[in-house]
Amino acid sequence: MSELAENGVFSEKEKIADILNRRHKERKNQIETAKLERQKDADESEAIEYFEASFEQEVKKINNSLDSVAASDSNKAAIFENVQKEIFNLQRYLSTSTFFLHEYKIKVCQNTINELCKRLDMLKNELIPKKKFGFKSKKTVKINQDGRYAIGKVANATCSEASEDRMKWTFSEKRNECIKLPRSAINDQNITASDLCNCIVRLEGHSGSLQFSKLKNCLVFCGPTSRSIFLDDCVNCKFVVACQQLRCHRSRDCDLYLKVTSRAIIEDCSQIQVAEYNLSYDGLGDDLVKSGLDESANNWNELDDFDWLATDKQSPNWSILSADQVISDWDLYQSQFQATYKLCNTVE
Repeated sequence: MSELAENGVFSEKEKIADILNRRHKERKNQIETAKLERQKDADESEAIEYFEASFEQEVKKINNSLDSVAASDSNKAAIFENVQKEIFNLQRYLSTSTFFLHEYKIKVCQNTINELCKRLDMLKNELIPKKKFGFKSKKTVKINQDGRYAIGKVANATCSEASEDRMKWTFSEKRNECIKLPRSAINDQNITASDLCNCIVRLEGHSGSLQFSKLKNCLVFCGPTSRSIFLDDCVNCKFVVACQQLRCHRSRDCDLYLKVTSRAIIEDCSQIQVAEYNLSYDGLGDDLVKSGLDESANNWNELDDFDWLATDKQSPNWSILSADQVISDWDLYQSQFQATYKLCNTVE
């Protein structure tokens, strides 16, 4: 009887000791967790401070280069080319830092980069005259209403649209047509298109920049674009595009299949749906390399809506396409589209 009592008392002591031990471990874990959280906050704060300092330093360096280019006796074209590379690297630095930056900071930095690009283009226009050749005039290529090429002199082209070594390609006012440009017209070029209805646009190659305006019920397929894509006033269209920056303005009922290294921006838009870039064609891998896009970076599902300031709620103006809505067989979809709208005048 005394042995049982003794054993009972001993068991009770063990229980108490076990409870105290568990409480001690819990407190220790809580302390460690709090310490890790503080360290994480400190590391994140340090990363943000480092980014801000580095970003500001690079912006200052680029502005200094642009400030001094007018008085420089060096090759201005080479200086501008170097500045363009620095802006590209700055954009990549911002894109790779978005995971720890606040949305507002990202927007501010992106606006700063956009202003640098504008300033660069303006100075190019002012300081580098168009080359004059004794044996031929500088030419541009356009597509006439009948689908044939027309060649003429460049007039009133901005630096961003037609630089010394690039020609401007423009097509507009097309209805029920399939438009496919040759690679020589796409690679490194700045391409613009406007006022298209019931059209398919297919651009295989690595373009410099793209601008589409006033498109209605169109399919647009593009290889990688080195810099930016601007969409304006587009309705009921599907865009399959890859680029460094994308901005969509005044558009609705559009599906965007994206590969974008920075966060895409929408403004004055509604009913925008997004999915991951899934275009496939011979030479796509080589085009990606030549475009300079970071293959590992893709923010297709992270859009910034400039009309939606709330950070705790999803913007009602865009959403992610559900799996059953995503089009995987574009060849079949194009064939059906062509048959439905009786497309003609394929430009090649």
